[in-house]
This record gives sequence, C-alpha cells and structure tokens, in this order.
Amino acid sequence: MKQYDVYLVNLNPTIGSEQFGKRPVLIVSNNYENLIDIVTIIPITSQKEGRRVYPNEFLFKTELEKPSILLCQQIRTISKKRLIKKLTTINNPKTQKKIIDILCMRFESLN
Repeated sequence: MKQYDVYLVNLNPTIGSEQFGKRPVLIVSNNYENLIDIVTIIPITSQKEGRRVYPNEFLFKTELEKPSILLCQQIRTISKKRLIKKLTTINNPKTQKKIIDILCMRFESLN
C-alpha cells in the first residue's frame, strides 16, 4: 500500500463519534511509514444531499464512484489488519496538494 491509496477497511470497534463500520479510507502516511504494520488514514463518507463540506474536509467530486467527503478531522492510525481491499489511488497532484493543505491547516495555531 502507498500514500494516496484508497482502501476499504473495517473500523469497528469504535467509541463515541468516530467513523465506524466498513468504509473507504485514504492512506495519508508516507510510503516509508507504510512499511510497518500500521497506516495513518482518513475516513471517507458519501456526500448526502444538502450536506455542507467544511474547511477541514475535502470533496471528491469525480475521483471516486460517487461524490464523497474526506473527513480530515477523523484522521487516525490503524493496524493493516483492518484493510480489506484496495479500491483506487488518488493520482492527481493538485488533489494530493489540496488534501495536504487541509491537513496542515488542522495543525496550525489559531492564536
């Protein structure tokens, strides 16, 4: 697996408001880190009609089967044992940069 691969994973069990169940995720850990037995991912959810896309999220308009939202506020590290199968890879450099920019914004100080 590589950075920007999209996998179907099983996120159960979860606690509280964490994304749960079998769902697609984007691998954001770098390829060196992906050599170990864990990966850092961001869950993806389908875009429901009328659902707003927040500044800490990214809308996949055409990259996936249907419009979907990358939930950057839900970034987490999981065991590779949760991975079920690879779905696709996000190859567009502009899309990759937008995702990294959103992640960087999450960790900027608001002071």
